Amino acid sequence: MKPITGAPNEGSVTARDYDGFIALLKNRKNELNLSFIELNHLARLPSGYANKILLGTHRKGACNAIGPGALDKLLKALGIEIQIVPAPPGIYVSGGEIGSYTHLLSARGKRGAAEWIRKTTPTQRKEWARKAAKARWKK
Repeated sequence: MKPITGAPNEGSVTARDYDGFIALLKNRKNELNLSFIELNHLARLPSGYANKILLGTHRKGACNAIGPGALDKLLKALGIEIQIVPAPPGIYVSGGEIGSYTHLLSARGKRGAAEWIRKTTPTQRKEWARKAAKARWKK
């Protein structure tokens, strides 16, 4: 494996969203000239895990966001850390606008639930609830 070098704060970079953060991880992997196989090995991740996260490839219905365990392992393997700093003024929207967006998502969820109830019979909903409960208790 290739040694990881670099002083702290050397070449600091900024990401303001998830896609930017993923791009930073990809750039660091490329700087170290690591293959995905080497990165998975260094981070002790399953084969192909880093590929799915950093390239955005996924199966239908799969969620390939970085979880806390994988994030810790990737940061250590790439020899980097996360530092939280205040953003310059004017970069982000005010709390009021974020609140209205959250309200919009909540309203969309309520409409989706109402539509689901309208399209299904009580018998179907009861059967799905039983299957879900069995699956939860199986774990």
